[in-house]
Amino acid sequence: MRGRLGILALLLAGLALAVVVIGYAQAVSEPRVVRYRVALADWPADAPPLRIVQMSDIHVAWPDMPATRLERIVAQVNALRPDIVVLTGDYQGGKIWDVHADRYDAAVAPLARLRARYGVYAVRGNHDGPRWTPFVFARTPITLLQNRWVAVGPITLAGMDDVTGPGEPYRRTRATVADAPAGRPIVLLAHEPDFFKWVPPSVDLVIAGHTHGGQIEVPLLRTHPYLDPYLETHRRGLFVERGQQLIVSSGIGTSVLPLRIGVPPEIVEITLGPA
Repeated sequence: MRGRLGILALLLAGLALAVVVIGYAQAVSEPRVVRYRVALADWPADAPPLRIVQMSDIHVAWPDMPATRLERIVAQVNALRPDIVVLTGDYQGGKIWDVHADRYDAAVAPLARLRARYGVYAVRGNHDGPRWTPFVFARTPITLLQNRWVAVGPITLAGMDDVTGPGEPYRRTRATVADAPAGRPIVLLAHEPDFFKWVPPSVDLVIAGHTHGGQIEVPLLRTHPYLDPYLETHRRGLFVERGQQLIVSSGIGTSVLPLRIGVPPEIVEITLGPA
């Protein structure tokens, strides 16, 4: 009996080790580029297609996302020659042993080397402190959007502060785009996909992250233990509801544990154009 238990324990230990090795290898793999084409009914007739590249949930922290790895990913994004780069939050930390680490400068410094025709724009995630985030980004060429919009090429680009920020999310989402000019497509950046529930009809596209695509997918398990019902049904991909569109990225880094299984890291490239 003891011999059988010993063999079973060894088998389980071997299985656990295999899961860790495979999960870590996928977590540190080069991000794949996932591409979407989004047709917008109000696209200006004289405007060429616009390419937006999204990076989300970077989580700079040991061991899977040192600054050196982020520098390689920045080079990968620059090689795509995007018109706009958008960063949808969670730039550092997130590991169970690293939740109090102050690595904000290390997380943002490589991002300052991103290049795009119309610039780089960012929003704050739930792991990004409300006081340090504006301070750190102010020392970079990156534009931090906190409940405001800017005109960028042929679109209006709006950005929401994190859902944990001050103010009721539904009201501040609608207030943010209330004075946006008519006749221009509105693209809204947010960390959490939940903002898609709160946007007014004038918003054409929401770009979000936060879910990590689930990060670890367990075969035969239909629901994810760490995602609420809305995030479970909007964990990654392109969604069309109410005539509006949502893109949720699986992100680049990891949270809690430095593992990804069945959900590889990704960079998202979105091409906007006429319907």
